Amino acid sequence: MPGKLELIVGPMRSNKTAELLRRIEIRRAYAKQHVLLLKPSADTKSACGLVESRNHNGCGKMEAAEFPANNPWAALPIVAATEQRIGKRVECVALDEGQFVTDLFCFTKRLLDSGHDVMVSGLELDFRGMPFGEMLNLSWLVRTYAGNITEMVAYCSCGAKALYPQRLVEGRPAAYDSPIIAAGDFYEPRCEEHFILPGRPH
Repeated sequence: MPGKLELIVGPMRSNKTAELLRRIEIRRAYAKQHVLLLKPSADTKSACGLVESRNHNGCGKMEAAEFPANNPWAALPIVAATEQRIGKRVECVALDEGQFVTDLFCFTKRLLDSGHDVMVSGLELDFRGMPFGEMLNLSWLVRTYAGNITEMVAYCSCGAKALYPQRLVEGRPAAYDSPIIAAGDFYEPRCEEHFILPGRPH
C-alpha cells in the first residue's frame, strides 16, 4: 500500500523546519513510529548531521542522515540499513530543505511506492521569485497519493503576508544574475510591495 505525503511549504522564517520537527516528534512519541530524518548536504543552515530550526520554542534540533543534494538515491541504502538495525520497517521518511534536492519528485515517488509515509519541508520560490527546485511538483503527488499540503506563513516587516525570500548582500537586495545558492546568504521575508530584485528582466 502506498504511503502518504505531507508537504510543508512557505517562505523563509515561516517555521517550516520547526513544523517538520514537531510532526516527527509526535509520530515518534505517540504513534511509536520510526521516522528517519534526512537532509541534503547543500543545507548550510544547520550543522553537519543536524536539522535545526531557528524557532527554539519547540523541538529545536534533531539528528539527521545526510546525502548528496544531487543524488538522493544515495539515501535509499541509509533507509535499508536503518531498517536492518532497528529490526522493523521505517514507517516515515522526513526530508528538510527539499528545494535543494535533484530528482526530488522521482525520489519521493519511490519512497511512497515502497509504502513509506513521506514528509518534505522546503521553499517553493527562490530569491528571484521563481520555482525553487521541484518543490511545486510535489503537489501532484499529494493529490495522487493522498496527503496534505501545509502552507506556512511569514510576515514582511510592514506586517503584510510575505510571499518572497529577499536575499540581502551587505544589507542590499541581491541582483537577479547572482547565483541561486551562495554560502553565507542572509534572507528576510518580503511582501509583493517590498520585494526588490535589481536587474530583473521582466
